[in-house]
Order: sequence, then C-alpha cells, then structure tokens
Amino acid sequence: MKVGMEMKRIDILDYLRGFALVGIIFINIFQMIPYIHVPKEYGFWNHLEQGILKFIDMAVYERFYTIFSFLFGVGFFLFISRARARGDKAYLLFVRRLLILFVFGFIHHQFQPGEALMLYSILGLLLLPLYRLKPAWNLAIAIILLVSSVWLGSIGMSLSMFVFGLWAGQCRIFEQVDRYSKRWITVLVISLVLIPAGLWAQQEILDRTGMVDTAMVVGSLAEDVFYVTSLTLLLQHSWMKKWLMPLSKLGRMALTNYLMQTVLILTLDVVLDLSHHAYYLILAMIATEILLLQMLCSFLWLNRFAMGPLEWLWRLGTYGKIPEHYRKNKSEQAGKISF
Repeated sequence: MKVGMEMKRIDILDYLRGFALVGIIFINIFQMIPYIHVPKEYGFWNHLEQGILKFIDMAVYERFYTIFSFLFGVGFFLFISRARARGDKAYLLFVRRLLILFVFGFIHHQFQPGEALMLYSILGLLLLPLYRLKPAWNLAIAIILLVSSVWLGSIGMSLSMFVFGLWAGQCRIFEQVDRYSKRWITVLVISLVLIPAGLWAQQEILDRTGMVDTAMVVGSLAEDVFYVTSLTLLLQHSWMKKWLMPLSKLGRMALTNYLMQTVLILTLDVVLDLSHHAYYLILAMIATEILLLQMLCSFLWLNRFAMGPLEWLWRLGTYGKIPEHYRKNKSEQAGKISF
C-alpha cells in the first residue's frame, strides 16, 4: 500500500469524535456536579427537565463513550498502519502513545474519578497482538467480548468496541462508504428497527435485576450502530459536511476538548456555586454553552495550527520530536505557523 494513501486523513472520524463529545459532556456534567430537580409547581420547566433526563437516560447515557471506544480501535489500526508504512517502530510508538495517554488520564482522574483515558491506555495494550490477525478473527473476538460484556459491564463493552474498531479499520469501511452504501443503509435500517427492543430490554433488566452496566450494554448497542451509520451516510453529502463542520473541528481536537470540558465544568462549579443548587436543566444549558464555545475555539485554533495543544503534546511525547511527516504536512498548509 502506498504511503500517500496511508497518510490521507479520514475526516468522517473527526465528525464522529466530535459527535461523541457532544453526548459525553451531558453525562459528565451531572456526574461532576450534584444537581437538584426543578420543583413540580414550576410546571413547564419541570416537565422540560424530566423530558431531558428521560432522553439522556434512553439516548445518551453510556452511548457516546461506546462510540468513543469504537473510534479508539479504528485509531489504533490507522496509527499502526501509518507508522509501518513510514518504516517506524510502530508497536513501540503505540506503547509510548499509550503511556502519554495514561499520564493525561492520571491527572484527569484526580479531578474526575472514573474518567476514560486511564482505562483506554491500559486496555489499549491488549490490541497489539490482534493487529496481525485477519479481520474475520477480530470480528469473532469482538462478538465474543460483546457477549461477555453482559457480565463484564463497561470494561467488556469498551474492549469489544476497541476490537470492533480494529476490525472496521482493517476492512476500511470508512474509506469505502460509497462503494458499500447499500450495506450501510441495510445496517442503519436494522439498527433503527432494533432500538425499541433494546430500550425495552434495558428497562426490563434494570427493573428485574438493577444491573445498570448490563442494562446499558444491551440497550445501547442498536442506538450506537444507528448513530454511527446515519451520521456516516449523511456525511456523504457535501452540503451536510459543511453544516456539520463544527463537529469536525471539535473532533480534531478531541483530547483537548475532552479534558477542557472538565476544567470548564469544575471552574464554573466553583465560581457559580452550582453543586446542590443548580437544576439539571441549568446544567444542560451550561453544557450546551460549553460545546458552542469549544466549537468556536476549535475553529479559530485550527485555522492557525495543525492540531490542538494537547494533541501536539501527545504527538511530541510519542515521537520525542516533531516527526518529519508532520513537518511536511504542516508546511503545505497555508497560514499554519511552526511550533
């Protein structure tokens, strides 16, 4: 395979990362800031908040971290493939990449216990022996891990999504969407039909067993597939890519924006004294405003720089220097300044 082809950026993945960040902040903000409910006597506002919370529970909770996990697996395949195409020591570089991610995650964990980066950096090591397996083997492993996640919970789900992402990268499904559009549409329709069954099963498991992780694994899968397939198909239209460009900018700086969401949420909590005083409706409005701010800042930053500040540190830590292929790519971008 030609290096030029390997180095081509798959912009659909940036949109998907940005989309995942949109959902993640609405979960993180209520996990970091204890909230109160709008009183029933407030009528409309109480019903609006309850509707938002119901929507979060049915369409957002545990859904977007799953998408992020899937994209991590895709990213693993792309990183290793591109490093090998350049003649680099791909596995060593990926381990260094995971170590840097662990450092980010460890620091982040001090402010948001239970965050995802530390888990990703540890579980990511398990992908290394799977890279050389054929796609069919990785698909089988992913399915086995998915089934086991009913008992293993979020860890099993994350690992299964890692391997699904690796399989998707091997099959290059995001690079050949037009070629296999009928298959994409078929999967989209099937996942849409299965969403009600998944939500019913989620509620039944919660009511009968109280096993939240298991319920969310069962309930989220069809929705996650629907989200990814529908957004991917929409992005085949140039006008839709333009309308959704803020998602792409948000996703290109996914690490920076993910960590900055925590910084902004905790800062606002201290400044505005939100804990145990703010309604979730207010928190949802704050989350929306943070997203809009991040989209604007990402757009302005990427107009001048090739990548986000923490992405640059991550790459610098991985390679120990600004890699030559990055220098060449960046020098071709008018308006970019050197680091």
